[in-house]
Amino acid sequence: MAHNITERDRQVGLKQAWHGLTEVVDTIDVKDNYLTNWDVERKPLTYINNAEEEIETGFGILVGSDDDQIIGRPMSPSYKAVTNEMFMDLVSDTISRLPKAKIESIGSVCNRGKVFVTVSLDDHGKYKIGDREFNDFLNFGNAHDQTSKLWVNNTNICTVCDNTFSFNLNSAEGRIGSVVHRGDIELKLADISNLIDSYLGTQEDFRKKFENLIKKKIDSKKAKQLFTGFLTRNNPREGVSTRCLNTVESLDNLFKRGAGNRGENYADAFSAVTDYYTHNSTRGGGKNRANQYVSSEFGLGRMNKQSFWTVINDDQLVDTTINRGEKLLNIVNA
Repeated sequence: MAHNITERDRQVGLKQAWHGLTEVVDTIDVKDNYLTNWDVERKPLTYINNAEEEIETGFGILVGSDDDQIIGRPMSPSYKAVTNEMFMDLVSDTISRLPKAKIESIGSVCNRGKVFVTVSLDDHGKYKIGDREFNDFLNFGNAHDQTSKLWVNNTNICTVCDNTFSFNLNSAEGRIGSVVHRGDIELKLADISNLIDSYLGTQEDFRKKFENLIKKKIDSKKAKQLFTGFLTRNNPREGVSTRCLNTVESLDNLFKRGAGNRGENYADAFSAVTDYYTHNSTRGGGKNRANQYVSSEFGLGRMNKQSFWTVINDDQLVDTTINRGEKLLNIVNA
């Protein structure tokens, strides 16, 4: 199962996630929630020698405070666990400095081996540029099973499962900071708390670029050329297939009539591509929600959205892409 939500795990959220296992609630209290209802406790690993004496090895193992069942694998004497209490203190400290913030998702996966919290921020995370509303999330993750550091990042992906945990963990673009489970954990957590204040710069850069796209005008003809040139960027000599032309028509419809779009500017073109690869790009027009979700956030859909963002923010790449699309469409229409 891609979500890796076992019998010992839960995912609580304000909205139902793609896997359909979310315990949907109206609000999630930072002081009273799934992760505050249990914690990890370190137990010593021992063995019985030939004299039937119990000998401590120096190694330990984590167990759940509520069920006394093992979490993760044996840990060395130098390994420092970050408890749920410490983890939630970091989240609570962040929310206390951002009064309009709220927890969107919280939970554990992999038999409680990984825990996570996603926070949305009304002032900065949910905002409008032109007629469009964007969502951004501050994600916190920690691994009790030693598979990752404690980490914090800023992405458009809400953590709801093991897949999204891994995506946010490995996202270099939105990374804010991380803490290894060694040394002075308390000091490291204090340091990362200070780093979180700088994350708003990621959103500010996006705002500026998107506002610039709104100012740049493009009509439907040029938009079709742009879409065609983009879709054929890897194999332009193969020409334009029927499938490609159908995709161009879908993108043109979204460019003109997609949510918040009027078919007027480069922001409309970007939103059309984002909408298509988020909802409609897989076989069957995106009807299989799980397949579409994986493509959109981890696979080809995600790569295409990132590539188009790169193209559309580079004037030289835009001109090259439009020229390629124009030549190919002229051949089709000849």
